[in-house]
Amino acid sequence: MECPVPGAQCPVFSRRPLGTGHWALLLAMLFVSCSFFSKTKSTVYTIDRVPGQVTAKTGAPLAINSIELPAGFDRKEIVVRKANNQLDVRGTEQWPATLSDVVLHTLAYDLADRLPAGMMILPGATKPASARSIDIVFEDLSAGPDPKVVLDARIGTAQQRIEVPVTSLKSADVATGMSQALAQLADRIVSAK
Repeated sequence: MECPVPGAQCPVFSRRPLGTGHWALLLAMLFVSCSFFSKTKSTVYTIDRVPGQVTAKTGAPLAINSIELPAGFDRKEIVVRKANNQLDVRGTEQWPATLSDVVLHTLAYDLADRLPAGMMILPGATKPASARSIDIVFEDLSAGPDPKVVLDARIGTAQQRIEVPVTSLKSADVATGMSQALAQLADRIVSAK
């Protein structure tokens, strides 16, 4: 291909092969760009079921109709309260799904462990017409700034407040504290029904 400027030599249109230095520069640029676009690896924490004692309840089966969490907490990232009404959103420390989904499944299975077989309708299952549905509004479900998890929930007209001390505000300890708080809430729901 010829240079568009008559009598000039245009290096852009040169047919000379790239030298070793040029290839090294291109490979270095490629490596840096790949490193730049790579994602930081996230650590995923779970809220685990805590086994409970099966009660001898009878009656219509129970189903959780809906769960509502405080603004700013229903996300995949773990959120911890800091002093001065600030939140620490931990972008690389996450739940396996949004917090409301994790709480719904954990609480439902905690309830299923405490109720006789067939008395708890699990998420995704068809609700029979006779099922008693409950809506749970969490006014608080968080850790920090003190080393504890606070669960403050309204179920119908009943208010439940649970505080679980944790060793630290590290995400693993927060997850353990939330597991224990939800298990205690399950115990209270079962004893009230």
